[in-house]
Amino acid sequence: MVIKATRNMIVDRKKSKIEFILFLVISVPFFILCQQILELNYPDIDFYISDLIQTKTSPIFEFLLVNFYSLTGVYVTAIVVATALGILVWKRYWQEAKVLAFASLGILILVDVILKPFFDRRRPPGPLLVEVSGNKSYPSGHAAGNFVFYFYLSFVIATRFPQYTKYIYGLSTLIILIIGYSSIYVKAHWATDILAGYVFGYLWLIICLTILKFSNSKYR
Repeated sequence: MVIKATRNMIVDRKKSKIEFILFLVISVPFFILCQQILELNYPDIDFYISDLIQTKTSPIFEFLLVNFYSLTGVYVTAIVVATALGILVWKRYWQEAKVLAFASLGILILVDVILKPFFDRRRPPGPLLVEVSGNKSYPSGHAAGNFVFYFYLSFVIATRFPQYTKYIYGLSTLIILIIGYSSIYVKAHWATDILAGYVFGYLWLIICLTILKFSNSKYR
């Protein structure tokens, strides 16, 4: 038992070190991109990726992408988050529910109230295929919010069912990637909006999971 506990402690320390290094590695290009956007020096790759997705995506998938984007929008996601919170409270997972509420509300405030008005980047030109709230696009709250929500739940569920870890995280990854693709396709966001949403979502997720780990020993 002592050997196993020691081994788990060493593994956890290695994981924490890797997470910290990844945190730093991701932060640097993210802040460089933020500086570019702030200086209105928008990357040319945004136009290339937008045109590529528009021309290479078969029209038969338009219905699926438009509806997928709508189903992962702020209002539906709010219902999904509320449902998840209700289930956690019902199961008496109080700490998990509190951190999820903090994570979801925090990302909403940080992105929509602080970051988007600060960077003030306009959405892609042309007719939108969906209704969106506001005309500011950087970073993508759609991508960031869903990233935090799905991977937070993945962490909680995978901790309880470790044998399904790769499937749980695989499903969440697929959902997040489709959200990003559909966001660009419907012209709600530029590619760098989505990338910044993923990165900021990841950074915020690490902070929230750290809070969960410190407040609940079973996640350490």
